[in-house]
Amino acid sequence: MTNTDASHSAFTPAGHLQLGVTVLGPGADVSFEELRTLVQTAERGLFSMLTLDERYWLRGDPGALSATDPAGSNDVSTLLAALAAVTTNIGLVAAASPDYDDPASLTRRLDSLTRISGDRAAWQVLADGAIYGEEALEEELGEALADTIGAPPSGGGRHALIESMRHEWQTWSRPETQGPVELLGAFAHEGQKYSVGMGALRRSEPRGGPVLIHGAESAESLATATELAEVILSEAASLEGALAFRREVVARSLRAGRGANDVKIMQAATFIVAPTREEAIEKADWIREQLPESVWDERAFVGSYAHVADQLLDFARSGAVDGFNVMPWLFADELADLVNHLIPALQARGAYPTEYAADTLRGNLGLPDRTVTATVNTTHALPVIEVGDLGDVRLDLDLRMELIVQKLSA
Repeated sequence: MTNTDASHSAFTPAGHLQLGVTVLGPGADVSFEELRTLVQTAERGLFSMLTLDERYWLRGDPGALSATDPAGSNDVSTLLAALAAVTTNIGLVAAASPDYDDPASLTRRLDSLTRISGDRAAWQVLADGAIYGEEALEEELGEALADTIGAPPSGGGRHALIESMRHEWQTWSRPETQGPVELLGAFAHEGQKYSVGMGALRRSEPRGGPVLIHGAESAESLATATELAEVILSEAASLEGALAFRREVVARSLRAGRGANDVKIMQAATFIVAPTREEAIEKADWIREQLPESVWDERAFVGSYAHVADQLLDFARSGAVDGFNVMPWLFADELADLVNHLIPALQARGAYPTEYAADTLRGNLGLPDRTVTATVNTTHALPVIEVGDLGDVRLDLDLRMELIVQKLSA
């Protein structure tokens, strides 16, 4: 067993792995019943998160992107909200793109998902420039940002979308609501009549925001990810390659003023497992024949449940990655096979959780709290009130209540 580790003076390996699952292709075209079976199976296996792709695809051609949502497809945000109602712990991720998503609209949809799911929402920002071109997109988003937060950021439309989302998240406040008001009395002041009552105090509400997930397809995207993201999706790699990538992420995170453990790494992985090595190899050969050569994962984990669990143990103990993101696609029971056989083998080796650590995605991933206080600024013009104006009414004020003074119509 390999003893190589990704030790850094500030980095501490977690010693165990997380698993995530992404629905391959347009998640909007998968029926809700299929998704419910998939997500509940994943939750039974203590998976950290499930991702649905927010991009739109042309029907019949999963490789062709469309600038508009094809008629009849489901809305991904709605699907994730529905999945929140049939799960309790697994994170729910919307993969969104600068090519399609308006920051203000996306902020509100993610905010709704965060509340519905109980802080289990996340969003994966996809590569930009797929349709409109990166320069045009950066110019479009950059000009919008310049009107609100100054000069447009560098790094393309993806960077601009993230910064704009953060600005929306920190400044957007919901319409004020007012609880029941207990009428205390009325008074007149300078010829105008007023009513006086006691109502619930509207407080600023702490909001941590959804977890941000980012790819690392290039040096530029890695720079953005280590600066802004909380989870990085890395490409399939050997143990040595994963360790080198971890060292790079830690170094960049520290230079960005972040903690060495503040950015998690989820590596893309293909698992082809079976009771025996021979059965797994036969299964892998069949899968490879069904796929284009460019799609086949040369670094796929192929072997018996015990053999693959031993391989993954090295990744866990060394801290090379925090987990793996899988995409079950050819076998209907592929995810169930991992949950029923591979995960118990990992748990027996102490490399996988035996229960969820928290009921929030941030807590399950071991991410630091990132609470943002959304300040609601309200101003009440209170006229001078003489005690006699309120008669015998006794005001019993505490920190949970506020005085409501309303001008009455003549």
